[in-house]
Amino acid sequence: MKSNPLVSVCMITYGHEAFINKAIEGILMQQTSFNFELIIADDCSPDNTEAVVNKLLSEHSKANQVTYIRHKENLGMYENFLFALNACESTYIALCEGDDYWTDPKKLQRQVDFLEANLDYEVCFTNIKVVDTDDKLVKKQLIPSHRKTTFKQRHLPTWAPTLTRVFRNRDFSKAFPNVPGLDTIMLLYQSKYGKLRLMHDITGAYRLHEGGIYSAQTTAKQKQDVIATFLACMTLADRFLYLKYFGLMFKKLFEIKSMDNSIFKENRLVVLRAYHNYKAELSGSARFKVLLIRLILAFPYPKSSKRLNNVFLRLVDKLFIYDYLED
Repeated sequence: MKSNPLVSVCMITYGHEAFINKAIEGILMQQTSFNFELIIADDCSPDNTEAVVNKLLSEHSKANQVTYIRHKENLGMYENFLFALNACESTYIALCEGDDYWTDPKKLQRQVDFLEANLDYEVCFTNIKVVDTDDKLVKKQLIPSHRKTTFKQRHLPTWAPTLTRVFRNRDFSKAFPNVPGLDTIMLLYQSKYGKLRLMHDITGAYRLHEGGIYSAQTTAKQKQDVIATFLACMTLADRFLYLKYFGLMFKKLFEIKSMDNSIFKENRLVVLRAYHNYKAELSGSARFKVLLIRLILAFPYPKSSKRLNNVFLRLVDKLFIYDYLED
């Protein structure tokens, strides 16, 4: 390992034997004016990930920049991620999972240069493309070019591709709870320290495959996980954002209602319990908005009515969300 690395690249992996070579190569090809290290935390992969990594490192000229750790027992994604983060001791941390990869050799240099020059920013992320198992292009550009480039806590949640994030190192050991959308709540935690910056350059590839955690779930289950994540976000968010997060959860409830009634009922109860816990923190007008949406959610409607769906979603945006989108 090179001495005094400025950046620690954090890579968690599990069952990525078919992809991890490309992930490692994308990091080691980075052209930088500073030293960086790669820390790989293998969560006891059941396949040949370990053999693939060891073979690459035995042949690569930059193997001294890599620390490979394989757990003897499976910890789970949350614990493995925290383990990897806590192993990073550099000023900055960059993320890339073992099934994704970087495509731009100047990626790390540009992002670190930005953070070094802008101390009021905490995180810098970029655009990406989406590929399939065979590296065939699924989507050329994930984030639209017209999207804003500066984000504060009031603008969250926002889609910031995890595999492109570079951020200042903090004590993450007790920063966030174990929730499905760990990347979402992590960004909220970081927004307490500074702003977030989007660079529109496409610097990496997100891979869709059957082994991917998110790709393998049903749509209703994905939305249920989003609700769980938003509930956890409320424990970190500033009080003025509570109404926004309830609006976001109501939108997901409405979408689930047309997919799976049992999941809808279960999650409606969860959200209503949360509302009663936070009710005292909300203004009278905010409570009225929540009551209105609860009545609409309880009303039977044709599942196939796209027009009604769109009207409801626009109403929630207007009542709960639009006010937070302004700078």
